[in-house]
Amino acid sequence: MKTVKTIAVLTLFFAFIGGPLTAQDKKDTKKEMPLKEHKCTAACKNGKHAYAHGEKGHVCGPECKKKAA
Repeated sequence: MKTVKTIAVLTLFFAFIGGPLTAQDKKDTKKEMPLKEHKCTAACKNGKHAYAHGEKGHVCGPECKKKAA
């Protein structure tokens, strides 16, 4: 019985010390690439810009997320 209590205490101790990652820790583990300035291409028409992944103003959509996977 003493061994079971010791194992339980040690498990809780290590869980407390390690703990879950916070949102800040998760953000730090991601590699963030610097954003480039937008350069218009043939896809930009009538004053509407088509931002490429990695350019300022780009918002990842379903197609972009498929390419990343």
